[in-house]
Amino acid sequence: MRIDMGGHLPKEAVSWTASTSTLFMLPVYKPVIQYYKPSPLNDVCMNRDVLRQSLIAVLSKCPLVFARVTAQPDRSLVLEYSPENSNNPVLEFHNASVSYAELEARGFRLSDVRANELNMPAEDSMFTESFESPLLKFKVSFLSDGGIALYSTRNHVLFDGNALFSFVSNWARCTRMLAQNQAPIPSEMSLVQCLNKAGSPKPAEITVDTTQAQSGIVAAIKHAMGPNNMRSCVFSIAAAEIKRLKQQTMDSGLLRQGEWVSSNNVLTAFIAHHVTRANMDACVYERGPWVVYNSLDMRRLLGLPLRGIGSPLFTTNCLVPYDELMDAKHIFQVAYRVRKCVDRCTNSYLQDANDWIAASYKELAKDGIHEPWNHISFAMLDSNARNLGVSCMDKIPVYDADFGAGRPEMVRSLDNISNYIIALPSPQSDAYHLHVCLEGLAMDALMADPGWNNLCSLMCDS
Repeated sequence: MRIDMGGHLPKEAVSWTASTSTLFMLPVYKPVIQYYKPSPLNDVCMNRDVLRQSLIAVLSKCPLVFARVTAQPDRSLVLEYSPENSNNPVLEFHNASVSYAELEARGFRLSDVRANELNMPAEDSMFTESFESPLLKFKVSFLSDGGIALYSTRNHVLFDGNALFSFVSNWARCTRMLAQNQAPIPSEMSLVQCLNKAGSPKPAEITVDTTQAQSGIVAAIKHAMGPNNMRSCVFSIAAAEIKRLKQQTMDSGLLRQGEWVSSNNVLTAFIAHHVTRANMDACVYERGPWVVYNSLDMRRLLGLPLRGIGSPLFTTNCLVPYDELMDAKHIFQVAYRVRKCVDRCTNSYLQDANDWIAASYKELAKDGIHEPWNHISFAMLDSNARNLGVSCMDKIPVYDADFGAGRPEMVRSLDNISNYIIALPSPQSDAYHLHVCLEGLAMDALMADPGWNNLCSLMCDS
């Protein structure tokens, strides 16, 4: 049900040119779910009325959440807000028959989300061409034993993972205040600023295809497989293990004086070694080099608000030779390669990439392309090629949303993209939870890999 803002709808009109503020400008929906254990306080802090009132308070400070994605005469995409034609978010409530204890015992499986209707109806495809769709949707499921599942899905035009979890944490803080009979004071969710410059050279991480519509592009970049052959699993790897691998990389002699690698670089290298080899050992892909992509949050590099609404992400690409992927002793070399590729993403490079997107929209429009945004995609998502994507989200507030009865006990990403791995922190930040989606045979090979099993434990198999 659309949220009725009543007199709390923001009055000021704002607009935001999406094509020059973010590279993930495509209207793609990304779902996550947060689980809260049973508590008597849930009835007080997370009941329907309190959640609705506190969400209205937070939304009143976020006018762009009510915006519509509109095409301008030059065919650029703009998020436009009008109080007279608002695109209100959705908040739904659901009484579920399943218990928190049952979900926990099964490892919070992704399949249980669908089976127990803890999710919301998906868009027709991951990419939607309906500009009437809400940019933000929530579903609160009250579990049979007093636990709660909070499902969120948001349009990636306006919310990356950082923005979503920051928004939910802001909502949770206002809920605690309201439950204590205090007037909720929401934080200002700063808006990502626009970058407006002339066109720049095309970044290698982005592709353009004007020969077919978005639905055709999506179909073309999906690796052929059986209808039921996609398999998603969640694994846990101790942060101490990644710290150990990081130190071994620093001591390997590969790095020059002053150079360094991050834990995320090392984690990406570890994932790349085992996941690409599993794909090749299972003959899902031919043997050869792979391109390894990392998602990079551009906020700090571009001087943008660190917890602001927006989706200022970029994907770095790193070509890793076949022999380095197949031999575990080369993990340090792969980590170093990943680091060097990240280092290429300077402030000027990222701004140039943004500028190229903006210029490309205009050039495509001049050539008679009616919907230029439907012809720009990311090479990372092309699973016909040997591409692997890794998103490390350990620096964002995944577990900060305490509505008054405690923080979530578990968070699960519900993305289902082949060869795209999302690394979320554990609740205690002492481990990484790796959300891995592969073709069935590749997953079998990964789970039979001793090197993977020595460091990773299976949490759930969906």
